[in-house]
Amino acid sequence: MGGFKKKIVEITLEKLEELGSQTKDRFVKMLITKLKKDIKLNKRNDFYEQLDFQRVLNLIKREKNREILSRALVGLGDNKVFVLKISKGKDVYSYDVLGYRKLDWLSSLIQREFDLEPCHLYDFEIGKYKFGPECDEWQEIFDWLDNFRIDAAINAAGLKKGDKIKFRYDFGEDIMFKIKIEEIKDE
Repeated sequence: MGGFKKKIVEITLEKLEELGSQTKDRFVKMLITKLKKDIKLNKRNDFYEQLDFQRVLNLIKREKNREILSRALVGLGDNKVFVLKISKGKDVYSYDVLGYRKLDWLSSLIQREFDLEPCHLYDFEIGKYKFGPECDEWQEIFDWLDNFRIDAAINAAGLKKGDKIKFRYDFGEDIMFKIKIEEIKDE
């Protein structure tokens, strides 16, 4: 039988208290409260407990990433221009993109230029960060994670000239694009 094994972690009230102090998110706090209640009542189901615990860890990690991205906006002027070479196979386009544009705008540009039908899910992988409706859990599906500024995402990821961004379109088809930062210049 195939599959993978996740390391079983001992979940304690102390660990949950520590995690609770690391988040401001109401949904995550609710999950932590449920886990603590189950531990205190000795009403434990190891399988579901491990799933909820991993979910809490992932959501806290994503919350920290959002904070880093929010801080990446500080000090950015509206004067950066990114020369991006966008390619899929042999099709290659180059664009000067204003840094204050948002990732949903870049997605729309790619959809239009590569003649893709709109309304499919997509995500961007910029450094260690992912952006798009499928990249987070629960609330973010409705928050449009692609509303980050391009310059903030690139800045937070520490990318520079020559670095690459991945763009995946239509999760059923997984149409992959490469975006290379050809140049970063002042407007």
